[in-house]
Amino acid sequence: MPALRTQLLLTLAVITLLGAAPPAAASERFEKVWCLRYAVAPDAPLSMLLAGAPRDATLDVPFAICVARSPSQVVVLDSGYVNQKLGEPFGARDWMEYAPLLAEVGVGLDEVDFVTISHLHFDHAGGTSRFPEAKFILQRRELEFAAAAMPHNSAARQAFTAEDVIAAVQLNWQGRVLLVDGDVEGVVPGVDVYLTPGHTAGTMTVCLDTTKGRVCYSSDAVYTYRNLDEDIPLGLALDSGEAVESYKKIRRILRGGKLIPGHEPRIFDKPQDFGFRRVTAHAVALVE
Repeated sequence: MPALRTQLLLTLAVITLLGAAPPAAASERFEKVWCLRYAVAPDAPLSMLLAGAPRDATLDVPFAICVARSPSQVVVLDSGYVNQKLGEPFGARDWMEYAPLLAEVGVGLDEVDFVTISHLHFDHAGGTSRFPEAKFILQRRELEFAAAAMPHNSAARQAFTAEDVIAAVQLNWQGRVLLVDGDVEGVVPGVDVYLTPGHTAGTMTVCLDTTKGRVCYSSDAVYTYRNLDEDIPLGLALDSGEAVESYKKIRRILRGGKLIPGHEPRIFDKPQDFGFRRVTAHAVALVE
Protein backbone atom coordinates (compact mmCIF):
# COMPACT_ATOMS: atom_id res chain seq x y z
CA MET A 1 0.00 0.00 0.00
CA PRO A 2 2.73 2.57 0.80
CA ALA A 3 4.25 1.95 -2.63
CA LEU A 4 0.85 2.41 -4.31
CA ARG A 5 0.25 5.59 -2.31
CA THR A 6 3.64 6.94 -3.39
CA GLN A 7 2.91 6.13 -7.05
CA LEU A 8 -0.46 7.87 -6.86
CA LEU A 9 1.11 10.96 -5.32
CA LEU A 10 3.78 11.08 -8.03
CA THR A 11 1.12 10.71 -10.73
CA LEU A 12 -0.92 13.55 -9.24
CA ALA A 13 2.18 15.71 -9.04
CA VAL A 14 2.95 15.13 -12.73
CA ILE A 15 -0.65 15.90 -13.70
CA THR A 16 -0.53 19.11 -11.64
CA LEU A 17 2.73 20.19 -13.25
CA LEU A 18 1.42 19.48 -16.74
CA GLY A 19 -1.76 21.41 -16.02
CA ALA A 20 0.27 24.34 -14.75
CA ALA A 21 2.50 24.45 -17.84
CA PRO A 22 1.96 27.59 -19.90
CA PRO A 23 0.53 27.13 -23.38
CA ALA A 24 2.90 27.36 -26.34
CA ALA A 25 3.54 30.97 -27.27
CA ALA A 26 1.64 32.15 -30.32
CA SER A 27 3.60 33.62 -33.21
CA GLU A 28 4.10 37.30 -32.51
CA ARG A 29 2.76 39.58 -35.18
CA PHE A 30 4.80 42.42 -36.59
CA GLU A 31 3.54 45.69 -35.20
CA LYS A 32 5.45 47.99 -37.54
CA VAL A 33 6.59 47.63 -41.15
CA TRP A 34 8.39 50.30 -43.16
CA CYS A 35 9.92 50.52 -46.61
CA LEU A 36 13.02 52.69 -46.95
CA ARG A 37 14.26 54.14 -50.24
CA TYR A 38 18.05 54.28 -50.15
CA ALA A 39 18.71 55.32 -53.78
CA VAL A 40 16.86 56.20 -56.98
CA ALA A 41 17.47 55.90 -60.72
CA PRO A 42 15.74 58.94 -62.24
CA ASP A 43 14.32 58.77 -65.76
CA ALA A 44 15.13 55.09 -66.10
CA PRO A 45 13.71 53.27 -69.14
CA LEU A 46 10.29 51.84 -68.33
CA SER A 47 11.25 48.80 -70.37
CA MET A 48 13.63 47.83 -67.54
CA LEU A 49 10.52 46.96 -65.54
CA LEU A 50 7.81 46.29 -68.13
CA ALA A 51 8.67 44.20 -71.17
CA GLY A 52 7.51 45.84 -74.38
CA ALA A 53 7.11 49.34 -72.93
CA PRO A 54 7.62 52.25 -75.38
CA ARG A 55 11.30 52.92 -75.87
CA ASP A 56 10.98 56.57 -74.90
CA ALA A 57 8.95 55.96 -71.71
CA THR A 58 10.78 56.57 -68.44
CA LEU A 59 10.15 56.65 -64.70
CA ASP A 60 12.09 57.20 -61.47
CA VAL A 61 12.97 53.74 -60.17
CA PRO A 62 13.44 53.44 -56.39
CA PHE A 63 15.93 51.11 -54.73
CA ALA A 64 14.53 50.07 -51.36
CA ILE A 65 14.62 47.70 -48.43
CA CYS A 66 11.83 47.01 -45.93
CA VAL A 67 12.02 46.67 -42.15
CA ALA A 68 9.58 44.86 -39.83
CA ARG A 69 9.51 45.00 -36.03
CA SER A 70 7.67 42.68 -33.64
CA PRO A 71 7.96 42.65 -29.83
CA SER A 72 10.82 40.14 -30.04
CA GLN A 73 12.61 40.61 -33.37
CA VAL A 74 13.56 42.88 -36.24
CA VAL A 75 13.52 41.48 -39.77
CA VAL A 76 14.85 43.29 -42.85
CA LEU A 77 13.63 42.35 -46.32
CA ASP A 78 16.59 42.43 -48.74
CA SER A 79 19.97 43.99 -48.00
CA GLY A 80 20.21 46.48 -50.87
CA TYR A 81 23.71 47.44 -51.98
CA VAL A 82 26.57 49.46 -50.50
CA ASN A 83 29.05 49.57 -53.41
CA GLN A 84 27.75 52.71 -55.07
CA LYS A 85 29.67 52.04 -58.28
CA LEU A 86 27.34 49.14 -59.02
CA GLY A 87 24.39 51.50 -59.32
CA GLU A 88 26.08 53.89 -61.74
CA PRO A 89 25.31 51.94 -64.95
CA PHE A 90 21.63 52.19 -63.99
CA GLY A 91 21.86 55.93 -63.30
CA ALA A 92 21.32 55.45 -59.56
CA ARG A 93 21.98 58.44 -57.32
CA ASP A 94 21.16 59.83 -53.85
CA TRP A 95 22.41 56.64 -52.20
CA MET A 96 22.14 56.76 -48.41
CA GLU A 97 24.19 54.94 -45.79
CA TYR A 98 22.15 52.41 -43.82
CA ALA A 99 22.82 53.45 -40.22
CA PRO A 100 21.17 56.88 -40.59
CA LEU A 101 18.59 55.41 -42.97
CA LEU A 102 17.29 52.87 -40.45
CA ALA A 103 17.63 55.41 -37.66
CA GLU A 104 14.85 57.39 -39.36
CA VAL A 105 12.45 54.67 -38.17
CA GLY A 106 14.21 54.03 -34.87
CA VAL A 107 16.07 50.84 -35.81
CA GLY A 108 19.76 50.17 -35.22
CA LEU A 109 21.74 47.91 -37.54
CA ASP A 110 22.82 45.70 -34.64
CA GLU A 111 19.16 45.15 -33.70
CA VAL A 112 18.42 43.27 -36.93
CA ASP A 113 17.92 39.55 -36.24
CA PHE A 114 17.18 38.27 -39.75
CA VAL A 115 17.57 39.54 -43.30
CA THR A 116 15.68 37.81 -46.10
CA ILE A 117 17.56 37.82 -49.39
CA SER A 118 15.03 37.57 -52.20
CA HIS A 119 17.71 36.91 -54.81
CA LEU A 120 21.40 37.57 -55.36
CA HIS A 121 21.31 40.59 -57.67
CA PHE A 122 23.58 43.36 -56.42
CA ASP A 123 20.77 45.73 -55.38
CA HIS A 124 19.15 43.10 -53.15
CA ALA A 125 22.12 41.14 -51.81
CA GLY A 126 24.95 43.68 -51.79
CA GLY A 127 24.47 45.11 -48.30
CA THR A 128 24.90 42.06 -46.07
CA SER A 129 28.01 43.55 -44.45
CA ARG A 130 25.88 46.24 -42.79
CA PHE A 131 24.03 43.75 -40.57
CA PRO A 132 26.63 42.35 -38.15
CA GLU A 133 24.27 40.43 -35.86
CA ALA A 134 21.82 39.11 -38.45
CA LYS A 135 21.25 35.73 -39.99
CA PHE A 136 20.23 35.60 -43.63
CA ILE A 137 17.40 33.63 -45.23
CA LEU A 138 17.99 32.57 -48.84
CA GLN A 139 16.68 29.98 -51.27
CA ARG A 140 19.10 27.08 -51.75
CA ARG A 141 18.22 27.08 -55.45
CA GLU A 142 19.32 30.72 -55.79
CA LEU A 143 22.68 30.19 -54.11
CA GLU A 144 23.42 27.02 -56.06
CA PHE A 145 22.53 28.67 -59.36
CA ALA A 146 24.51 31.85 -58.68
CA ALA A 147 27.57 30.03 -57.33
CA ALA A 148 27.68 27.11 -59.75
CA ALA A 149 25.51 27.29 -62.88
CA MET A 150 25.24 31.02 -63.49
CA PRO A 151 28.94 31.90 -64.10
CA HIS A 152 28.77 29.77 -67.26
CA ASN A 153 25.56 31.43 -68.47
CA SER A 154 26.47 34.84 -69.91
CA ALA A 155 22.82 35.72 -70.55
CA ALA A 156 22.01 35.39 -66.85
CA ARG A 157 24.95 37.31 -65.37
CA GLN A 158 23.46 40.79 -65.59
CA ALA A 159 23.09 42.35 -62.10
CA PHE A 160 24.98 39.52 -60.36
CA THR A 161 28.45 40.21 -58.95
CA ALA A 162 30.99 37.63 -57.87
CA GLU A 163 31.58 39.59 -54.66
CA ASP A 164 27.97 39.29 -53.52
CA VAL A 165 27.78 35.60 -54.35
CA ILE A 166 31.07 34.89 -52.54
CA ALA A 167 29.85 36.90 -49.55
CA ALA A 168 26.73 34.69 -49.39
CA VAL A 169 28.87 31.55 -49.53
CA GLN A 170 31.12 32.87 -46.76
CA LEU A 171 28.13 33.73 -44.58
CA ASN A 172 26.84 30.21 -45.13
CA TRP A 173 30.18 28.77 -44.01
CA GLN A 174 29.94 30.98 -40.91
CA GLY A 175 26.59 29.45 -40.01
CA ARG A 176 24.74 32.70 -40.67
CA VAL A 177 22.52 31.56 -43.57
CA LEU A 178 19.23 29.69 -43.32
CA LEU A 179 18.96 27.96 -46.69
CA VAL A 180 15.36 27.12 -47.54
CA ASP A 181 13.99 24.78 -50.16
CA GLY A 182 10.90 26.20 -51.82
CA ASP A 183 7.94 27.29 -49.69
CA VAL A 184 8.47 27.44 -45.93
CA GLU A 185 5.77 28.98 -43.75
CA GLY A 186 6.97 30.07 -40.31
CA VAL A 187 10.64 29.95 -41.28
CA VAL A 188 11.02 32.32 -38.34
CA PRO A 189 8.10 33.58 -36.23
CA GLY A 190 5.64 35.54 -38.37
CA VAL A 191 7.58 35.07 -41.63
CA ASP A 192 6.58 32.86 -44.58
CA VAL A 193 8.79 32.48 -47.64
CA TYR A 194 7.85 31.22 -51.10
CA LEU A 195 9.82 30.30 -54.20
CA THR A 196 8.65 32.59 -57.03
CA PRO A 197 11.23 32.08 -59.79
CA GLY A 198 11.57 33.60 -63.22
CA HIS A 199 13.40 36.83 -62.51
CA THR A 200 16.22 34.59 -61.28
CA ALA A 201 16.33 30.87 -60.61
CA GLY A 202 15.49 31.22 -56.93
CA THR A 203 13.68 34.54 -56.48
CA MET A 204 11.77 34.50 -53.20
CA THR A 205 8.63 36.30 -52.01
CA VAL A 206 8.33 37.00 -48.27
CA CYS A 207 5.02 37.35 -46.42
CA LEU A 208 4.69 38.85 -42.94
CA ASP A 209 1.99 38.26 -40.34
CA THR A 210 1.26 41.76 -39.06
CA THR A 211 -1.23 43.38 -36.70
CA LYS A 212 -2.90 44.91 -39.77
CA GLY A 213 -3.04 41.73 -41.84
CA ARG A 214 -0.75 39.98 -44.28
CA VAL A 215 1.99 41.97 -46.06
CA CYS A 216 3.94 40.28 -48.87
CA TYR A 217 7.15 41.64 -50.34
CA SER A 218 7.65 40.20 -53.81
CA SER A 219 10.96 41.94 -54.44
CA ASP A 220 11.71 41.55 -58.15
CA ALA A 221 9.33 38.66 -58.71
CA VAL A 222 7.04 41.63 -59.40
CA TYR A 223 8.69 44.97 -60.22
CA THR A 224 5.58 47.16 -60.15
CA TYR A 225 1.84 46.73 -59.63
CA ARG A 226 1.36 46.92 -63.39
CA ASN A 227 3.33 43.69 -63.87
CA LEU A 228 0.81 41.83 -61.75
CA ASP A 229 -2.35 43.75 -62.64
CA GLU A 230 -1.81 43.47 -66.40
CA ASP A 231 0.29 40.28 -66.55
CA ILE A 232 3.12 42.22 -68.17
CA PRO A 233 6.37 40.23 -68.18
CA LEU A 234 9.37 41.61 -66.34
CA GLY A 235 11.83 43.74 -68.23
CA LEU A 236 14.65 41.59 -66.89
CA ALA A 237 13.98 37.90 -66.34
CA LEU A 238 15.96 34.71 -66.61
CA ASP A 239 12.73 32.98 -67.71
CA SER A 240 9.83 35.30 -68.60
CA GLY A 241 7.30 32.49 -68.81
CA GLU A 242 8.24 31.20 -65.37
CA ALA A 243 8.05 34.74 -64.00
CA VAL A 244 4.48 35.17 -65.24
CA GLU A 245 3.57 31.80 -63.71
CA SER A 246 4.93 33.14 -60.42
CA TYR A 247 2.44 36.02 -60.67
CA LYS A 248 -0.34 33.43 -60.26
CA LYS A 249 1.30 32.01 -57.18
CA ILE A 250 1.79 35.46 -55.66
CA ARG A 251 -1.91 36.21 -56.08
CA ARG A 252 -2.68 33.01 -54.14
CA ILE A 253 -0.24 33.50 -51.28
CA LEU A 254 -1.28 37.13 -50.84
CA ARG A 255 -4.56 35.91 -49.26
CA GLY A 256 -6.18 39.32 -49.37
CA GLY A 257 -3.15 41.10 -47.95
CA LYS A 258 -1.04 43.94 -49.29
CA LEU A 259 1.67 43.44 -51.90
CA ILE A 260 4.94 45.39 -52.00
CA PRO A 261 6.68 45.08 -55.39
CA GLY A 262 10.44 45.45 -55.69
CA HIS A 263 10.69 48.78 -57.55
CA GLU A 264 7.27 50.47 -57.42
CA PRO A 265 7.76 54.30 -57.53
CA ARG A 266 4.20 55.07 -56.39
CA ILE A 267 4.79 53.56 -52.95
CA PHE A 268 7.16 56.46 -52.28
CA ASP A 269 5.58 59.13 -54.50
CA LYS A 270 1.94 58.58 -53.46
CA PRO A 271 1.92 56.29 -50.41
CA GLN A 272 -1.53 57.47 -49.34
CA ASP A 273 -3.02 55.88 -52.48
CA PHE A 274 -2.16 52.46 -51.00
CA GLY A 275 -3.09 53.17 -47.41
CA PHE A 276 0.50 53.90 -46.40
CA ARG A 277 1.97 56.97 -44.67
CA ARG A 278 5.09 58.94 -45.46
CA VAL A 279 7.32 59.08 -42.37
CA THR A 280 10.40 60.84 -43.78
CA ALA A 281 11.79 61.69 -47.20
CA HIS A 282 13.05 58.10 -47.39
CA ALA A 283 10.62 56.08 -45.25
CA VAL A 284 7.04 54.97 -45.75
CA ALA A 285 5.06 53.22 -43.00
CA LEU A 286 3.07 50.23 -44.26
CA VAL A 287 1.98 49.01 -40.81
CA GLU A 288 2.00 51.14 -37.66
